[in-house]
Amino acid sequence: MATTPQDPWTSRLHALWRAAFGAVNTKGLSDELYSGLLGLPSARAVLGARLEADGTASVTRWADDEGLRTQPAGLAADVAAWTSGRATGEVGEFSVAEVAAVAPGLAARLAATGASEFLVLEFPVAEGERAVLGLGTAAGLPAAPAVVTALHQVAEVIVATDRHASQLRELDERQAQDAILAEASLQMGASLDIDDTLRAVVRIAVPGLADGAAIHVHRDGRMVPIAVAHVDAHRERELAASLRAGRWAGEQVVRGTDPASWDEHLRPSELPEEARLPLMTISVLRAHGRDVGLLTFFHRAGSRRRPDRSFLRNLAGRAALAIDNATLYERRRRDVLSLQRHLLPAVLPEVPGLEVAATYNVADHSLEVGGDFYGLVPQPDGRATALIGDVCGRGAPAAALTGLARHTLETALEEGGSAEHAMVGLNAKMLRNDPGRFLTLATATFEPAEPSGVGLTLLTAGHPPPLVLGRDGTVRQPPCSGRLVGVLPELRLRAAAERLGPGDTLVLYTDGLTEARDDAGRFFETDLAPTLARLPGLPLPDLLAELVSGGGRYQVGDDAAVLAIRHTGAAA
Repeated sequence: MATTPQDPWTSRLHALWRAAFGAVNTKGLSDELYSGLLGLPSARAVLGARLEADGTASVTRWADDEGLRTQPAGLAADVAAWTSGRATGEVGEFSVAEVAAVAPGLAARLAATGASEFLVLEFPVAEGERAVLGLGTAAGLPAAPAVVTALHQVAEVIVATDRHASQLRELDERQAQDAILAEASLQMGASLDIDDTLRAVVRIAVPGLADGAAIHVHRDGRMVPIAVAHVDAHRERELAASLRAGRWAGEQVVRGTDPASWDEHLRPSELPEEARLPLMTISVLRAHGRDVGLLTFFHRAGSRRRPDRSFLRNLAGRAALAIDNATLYERRRRDVLSLQRHLLPAVLPEVPGLEVAATYNVADHSLEVGGDFYGLVPQPDGRATALIGDVCGRGAPAAALTGLARHTLETALEEGGSAEHAMVGLNAKMLRNDPGRFLTLATATFEPAEPSGVGLTLLTAGHPPPLVLGRDGTVRQPPCSGRLVGVLPELRLRAAAERLGPGDTLVLYTDGLTEARDDAGRFFETDLAPTLARLPGLPLPDLLAELVSGGGRYQVGDDAAVLAIRHTGAAA
């Protein structure tokens, strides 16, 4: 490792600078740096160390004629003893005897290589840390100016390499943070199920940004932990349990006693020791002036995965808006479902000799109330009329028309009018009050039931015809027809007479059922009758559940109402 006339220090220094621009850290320079210094006249050993802000030696290296060694036993303690309280920036020159008075272990190492003097330079590097560069020589003191200059030159290479490595790390971190922000935004925008979304976000953040993460959401007047992640999967449950039990420093923020002063500052987490996450940052998530949640990142001691404050504010802002949007969506969805329930009968009346069941599939993709409705109206003369309809459009106008239709039809039927009379009256009222809107409608009027069967009359006005499922599995479609309600003065209704025997079932439905599609794009309409044919004898609730599930093959994605009526074999 000695310097030769063909390989002077200047050449070594040039080689160091070339390597510095391609290195991602000073470790990549170790061979060139230490071999270069050992090539100086009378050099016997080279010491290198990196000190944390508290003086702890995080990395130590030692080179002599036996080669380069990283983290040799005991060297970190020797370096800590020697550098404690010493000034930086100038080369210090000490005899081995002077070194022995402060750091006996370091002096013994130097003496073992034949060195009698120790030249040392301590200088600042990136992130508030310091570097120590020492050279053991046998040249005597004072040291030759060329050797002192060489130490300064190597320090400049180390500082430049460290700065270059820091810039590369910062660039990588920014790119990683940008990628995480982009992915988190996609996750938060892909679904309005905020719990699943936030769980995905913490999985993205750990371990990319932190060693642990948690998101709390404001619900029912308190902050509730929704998503928790730990870089060590075996400790994730312990972290979640600690958060739920309030065993951490952020509990005062959760309880609202300290809502603002913790934003984005790194501080002790006060988690139990077994969590191994002593540090944390908390960002209070605010949207439209309201605290909607908390985003917390946890860090191990010494971890460099600490996102900057601008990133935390950016991610927190996006998460807050996502939580707020999902909360508003859920609130409106509940309101829509409540309104939908009020547009449908709470309980269908009992009709002697008949079993009746109904179901309603609400479209998940919409925040507006649909216009499907159904009902069953007992009439004064012992008959009973089932009805089902579908108002065009969605939202408040459709809800208003649904209410009008149900009220008009049920009032006419309860007063003893026929189904045809009720449909004609509704058509006339719609043409007077709200031209331009329309609905489809189907009715089934049942005579008083007898043990042998029950007669019924079917009417449809622009609506899918009902299906009759025989107890033997046969399916037939009665030939009834008519025009849309609310479009033209004449409905041109053509009635169909039917009879249900014991165990036979009449099925009325809206087109949300028949427009369900399978993976190949085929409509359920073509497979509805064959599906029904496989269901005779099923209890009516199970039969309806099978239909609204699309027979296990079709996706019912729109509003769909289904009403089923079965003759029980009993008399009225």
